Amino acid sequence: MDAGQQHYDAGLAESFADSLSPGTELLHGQFRIEKFLNAGGFGMTYLARDSLDRIVVIKECFPSSMCCRSDGKVMARSKQHQAEFDAVVKHFGAEARRLSKLQHPHIVGIHQVFEDNQTAYMALDFVRGRDLLDTIEDPRMKLHPRDVKDILLKCLEAVHYIHTNDVLHRDISPDNILIDGKGNPVLIDFGAAKEEATRASRALSALHVVKDGYSPHEFYIAGSTQDASSDIYSLGATFYHVLTGVAPPDSQARVSAIAADRPDPYKPVSGKFPMFEDAFLHAIDKALSVFPRDRIQSAREWTELIDTERRRSAAMAQAELDRQIELSISRLVAETNRAVEEDLKAREIKAAEERKEAEKLQKLAEEQARQRKKTLDELAMLDDMTFQEEQERARESAARRSSMQASHDEISGRRRRKSLLSRLLPFGLLRGTMRGNGRSDYL
Repeated sequence: MDAGQQHYDAGLAESFADSLSPGTELLHGQFRIEKFLNAGGFGMTYLARDSLDRIVVIKECFPSSMCCRSDGKVMARSKQHQAEFDAVVKHFGAEARRLSKLQHPHIVGIHQVFEDNQTAYMALDFVRGRDLLDTIEDPRMKLHPRDVKDILLKCLEAVHYIHTNDVLHRDISPDNILIDGKGNPVLIDFGAAKEEATRASRALSALHVVKDGYSPHEFYIAGSTQDASSDIYSLGATFYHVLTGVAPPDSQARVSAIAADRPDPYKPVSGKFPMFEDAFLHAIDKALSVFPRDRIQSAREWTELIDTERRRSAAMAQAELDRQIELSISRLVAETNRAVEEDLKAREIKAAEERKEAEKLQKLAEEQARQRKKTLDELAMLDDMTFQEEQERARESAARRSSMQASHDEISGRRRRKSLLSRLLPFGLLRGTMRGNGRSDYL
């Protein structure tokens, strides 16, 4: 056992001695401690029950290197530690409230943040299951390569999510990944989460919270630049452990060997596990590059490197989408052409019908014109015949009147002559003459 591990075990024993006793109540009885679970550089974790008798996990801000417990209260070990301790407690509460806003199926939920015993606490969801370290160290458990890949991809989703929310976990390791009853991973223990440099974060860096084998070398240097690739290194170390059964060499030892121009003690996994794809193994080796610039730079990049099935599915989905779009366009063009053709046909039919109607109306107009002309001609002829008949009747009437006038005149003349003769001749002479001759010469 090395000095670092001895220091860690001693610190754990001391923290256990300072832990809250079972039955201790927090936040005016809203939570009751059931038992101590574990301790880390920033605090201690307990199993507890809330006021509704639900099981929860309580994380207590307890940086043992700068604080101790007295009568249940947490206080700085000395006046020199008071400012740093206050900064850590303040940061713990602020970070807990910040983390409580993270909502992701593969990140433990934080549903309450509060202060008690002169320190800060957070209440987290209790995840039923066992951590990844227990799983890979249990000889009865054997993760199928498909399950390993699925767990890694889901962890990458969670890491990508926290990084896009400007949070670094800084403590990714097999014991901080729980596997629930459905085989899904849940990332826990954000107690070492780090944001941009402030007095509080400098105080946190001074605590040198590291895990040999899992922490990148920049975690060992107070005030060093730490970014997404730092969590990527820790995640790579975690899955190196899953594959090989042991943690990778300490990053500080690797840096020292490289600086001394000695071979890197890290043994690549590429080509060693035929049940995994080459891309999957190569990505783990790349994530574990000693120097940040050589690592995979983001969880999204790692996912794209290894998730060939998802890429294949995405490519197939895109191809199908392109095909559907092409079919839609083809159908739209065909429907448009058909609509245009139908419209043209409809217009042609309508135009033909309009022409027929126009011709019919024209013929009707011509027929009506002929009928009108015929009627006018007939009327004109009738007028001529009537006129002629009237003329003829007028002539006949005039002739009759003339004949009658002549007869009348003749009769009148005879009468006048007879009257004259009667006056001129003796009545007997006249009569005798008329009898002897049978006529009158005067008549």
